[in-house]
Amino acid sequence: MMKLFDITEKYGKATYAYPFEPYKVHANFRGQPHYTYELCIGCAACGIACPSNAIEVKMNDMQDRLVWQFDCARCIFCGRCDEVCPTGAVRLSDSFELAVKFDKSALIQRGELEMQTCKCCGKPFTPKRLIDFAAQKLETANLLPGRFEEAKEYLQICPECKKATAVKNLTTGIDMIVK
Repeated sequence: MMKLFDITEKYGKATYAYPFEPYKVHANFRGQPHYTYELCIGCAACGIACPSNAIEVKMNDMQDRLVWQFDCARCIFCGRCDEVCPTGAVRLSDSFELAVKFDKSALIQRGELEMQTCKCCGKPFTPKRLIDFAAQKLETANLLPGRFEEAKEYLQICPECKKATAVKNLTTGIDMIVK
């Protein structure tokens, strides 16, 4: 027994006093993904990249909001959502204490984003934050004078109306101006 104390004194502690003192995880530890609603643009890249279908992105029943939902019970902590998120709305944290007793709803994170309606047909088609994000990216592009305003108007039209407008403009010889 004294030999064990001598080894411990020589090499130090091999265990932690968890849960009485915090456990320090490695810098690259992949813990629970944390969702920051304010940064989310509703691009659904995280939901597409998630191999375990822990992230679900869909329209609500009234078709006026995009619902983002993360179920931590299904997550395999692969980090794909963190890799593909263009704004950093989903980031892996160092949280690893995920046990719940009976209430499984504590493992679910949820967010709702307002949808943009088409200027032509009035149908909702994409989150407003995604339109704003695309407009910010267009500002940094080197566009010809007047094309930035035209591009911003074009962003607010659904794909079906864009196609109809493009066909109409091409057949009449108009230079892709959206009205």
